[in-house]
Amino acid sequence: MMQIRVEHRNNIAIMHIEGKLFLENLTSLLNAWEAIIAGNPEVVAMNCSKLVSIDSSSIGTLVKFFNEAMSKNIELIFYDLNPSVKKLFHTIHLEKFFSVMNGKKFETDYLKKYCPTAS
Repeated sequence: MMQIRVEHRNNIAIMHIEGKLFLENLTSLLNAWEAIIAGNPEVVAMNCSKLVSIDSSSIGTLVKFFNEAMSKNIELIFYDLNPSVKKLFHTIHLEKFFSVMNGKKFETDYLKKYCPTAS
């Protein structure tokens, strides 16, 4: 089972993904993405700290998100990947395309920049 929660902070949308991201539950991810993109954020961040696994269909969807974000001049960031997802990203070289970082760096580089009053 997968759960998605979206948080908005000024021009940043943060998608918290929890569970297993597989073909069977991509509709929830796609719906959340479309709602976020409709708001024209400057940055979309995906908190992957509770994402335990991901299949190839989902990776294809993330690449689609990357391409759409690029075409709309939206920065797409993935942060706090758990070890197994991080290993997969590294194995298929996704970190060469995606911005991948830890949560502290995301907070420092993005939340403090775009949301200076955020704690």
